[in-house]
Amino acid sequence: MVHGINRSLMWLFTFSLNLAQKHLQIPTRYNAKYQSKDIIRFLTYLSLQNNYAHSGLRRLTKKLRQTHPKKPKQKQTTKPKHQKQPPQTSNPDSDTFLYRLNQLNRHTTQTMLTNLNRAVLKKAKQQGAFTKKVTLAIDITCLPYYGKLTHWVNGGKPKQGTTYFHTWATLRVVSAGRRFTIKALPIKRGGQDAAAMAKTLTQLLEEAKHLNLKVDLILLDKGFSWQEILHQLDQSGYKYLVALKKEGQVKKVILDYFVTKKGRVRRFSKGEGRTRVQFNVTIHRFKKRRCKPVKNILEFYGAFATNLGFGEAGRVWSRIPEYYRRRWGIETGYRVDGGFRALTTSRNEKLRFVYFEYMVFLENLWVLHNLGEAKRSGVGFVDGHGVWVTGDDFCEDFVVWLVVLGFDRGPPWLWD
Repeated sequence: MVHGINRSLMWLFTFSLNLAQKHLQIPTRYNAKYQSKDIIRFLTYLSLQNNYAHSGLRRLTKKLRQTHPKKPKQKQTTKPKHQKQPPQTSNPDSDTFLYRLNQLNRHTTQTMLTNLNRAVLKKAKQQGAFTKKVTLAIDITCLPYYGKLTHWVNGGKPKQGTTYFHTWATLRVVSAGRRFTIKALPIKRGGQDAAAMAKTLTQLLEEAKHLNLKVDLILLDKGFSWQEILHQLDQSGYKYLVALKKEGQVKKVILDYFVTKKGRVRRFSKGEGRTRVQFNVTIHRFKKRRCKPVKNILEFYGAFATNLGFGEAGRVWSRIPEYYRRRWGIETGYRVDGGFRALTTSRNEKLRFVYFEYMVFLENLWVLHNLGEAKRSGVGFVDGHGVWVTGDDFCEDFVVWLVVLGFDRGPPWLWD
């Protein structure tokens, strides 16, 4: 192996491909040269190499020919009973590969990829990843898009030369050593208002309930401080911590605390009538670096909305900023995501959806592998903060197994 990992990665390699072939059924005909499992292996390679279909498949063909060179033909007097079929050293062109993925039905594919991710999380649960309570974070990630507007493209602030993005809402575990992605949902154009985001939030939390996760706290940033979101969080029964925007009544409360130094935990409400939601607000002074001149005293203070009881919020008041700081684990996850996703310039929404959801599956495999490495080293992964195998090393090692064994037909009794 490239980095000295053998049996553990071999098990994960076999487990993942068997799992993908079981749950991700790509339509194929009986006389097709490339079966469903072949397309899955090509998709896995492109995702781990973070490459485009055209250049990635050509590079894979070269690797296969180097790994499995053709042997010169020898004259045989008698034909053997079983002649081992040579490994596959040619790949489809990008048009064929993309055509096969385009045969997938979006609704059916979403169900298949959801079940695929659930199977990985179920395996992690069996290995003890969720025996203790976990902290969850919900956030939105935007992938730059340079094509024409579609139903799944949202506008936004200029970034990387565009104002159009594919937007995803994700639910992740941000507890150290267990940063699994529980669910990812695409957001339609115009679906970022309060009512639509409340429905998206409900779907994400339903996945956590489906997996029977023991949730300690749910963290959200200022973009989710709408009363509809807070009301939905109350209905879910989970404890939450949401950063509040410094505007309106929140600004007055912070200034009052600055003057009186009293009321660090206060009762607060938003909305009127049936839509009214009540919660506790905790006010904190942050340590600011004096890199820039301070123009407003509000820059030193922040406020959080929570449904922790008044007494409980008072007891843990000093630790609330530390709790909220865990939310940066989801930002770290977004930076890692790019190393597990195949690239494309296609406008095909279905293809982009498959690439993103399959990325979630591969990234969770990486976390599962690190979880196993920690256990084999006798270290409690629940309390560990280090990464045993980096994302780059994992992709490199996995690709070696994929090239060496993934396209080898094996002995005759394993042929289809």
